[in-house]
Amino acid sequence: MSPSVKIMSLATLMLALSSTDALSLKRTYAGSNFFDGFKFMTDDDPTEGFVEYLPRNEAESRGLATVDGNQVRIKADSTTTYSTNDKGRASIRLEAFDTFENGLLIADIAHMPGSACGIWPAFWTFNFDEDPYGEIDILEGAMFQDGNAVSLWTSEECQFTNIGSKEERNNCNMNVPDGRGCGSMGPSNSYGTPFNDVGGGVYAMYLQSQRLRVWFFANAAVPADARSDSPNPDAWGAPISDFQTRNGGCDVAQTFHTQSVIINTDFCGSGVDQDWWDNSADCVGVAPTCKDYVAQNPAAFTEAYWLINSIKLFQ
Repeated sequence: MSPSVKIMSLATLMLALSSTDALSLKRTYAGSNFFDGFKFMTDDDPTEGFVEYLPRNEAESRGLATVDGNQVRIKADSTTTYSTNDKGRASIRLEAFDTFENGLLIADIAHMPGSACGIWPAFWTFNFDEDPYGEIDILEGAMFQDGNAVSLWTSEECQFTNIGSKEERNNCNMNVPDGRGCGSMGPSNSYGTPFNDVGGGVYAMYLQSQRLRVWFFANAAVPADARSDSPNPDAWGAPISDFQTRNGGCDVAQTFHTQSVIINTDFCGSGVDQDWWDNSADCVGVAPTCKDYVAQNPAAFTEAYWLINSIKLFQ
């Protein structure tokens, strides 16, 4: 080995070590203290979904927010038949009290709401000050979607190129016609029932000053350090979505800051509008509208729950 190769190898090793050493565990959401870190949002659904988000006391008394051993279970109601005149199917929306400007967020999820007509679950972060609007959809899908949709949303002109994975969407501006956020699609086992069939997995979002990355690992392929207190994301290979300031007209640090973690299971609303319902081969024949189906078919949502091992923030 030549001296130059030795020097290069040492530099690479030092870079990897410095990246790992720079991250330390700042917050863990897990076990019996999990719900203490979140507000149970009870306002009307901002997306006009057919859903009623419950306060903590009611969610716990109805068995929709529980801790099973070391796992946290967050459920939607799957026993009640509703009228379409009701507010909606009972569910939960959690919004973290703490915010973060940067860092590595790792969610170890054993089960997410399964694929079903009308369902719209998400694990995401958001700047409630909206200065500017900055939303990071880490894990989101609707109905029988094929794979997870990673998406960033802004209220200003914001574009990225070379995001990676499949079906790239470059424009993050939510105000453009037919805006779908910028991002890309994960593999088929990264969302819904296929995700659950492989035993869940780990999602990680690394927010840095000029770069934002999202990884997904199915349960059998999770790097050991991703489930430790010493993660090294630079050793994980290509993410499913990679947003870099130099690859577009958007400054990551200025646009995506003061983020709060949100977990919710919604129904219908803007995520499953009538056009989407009418164009869904799986669902259009079972009911005339999304609301009709969600109201009248409680058993369809027995798998509408999150089972979370932990969510950790490293900074």
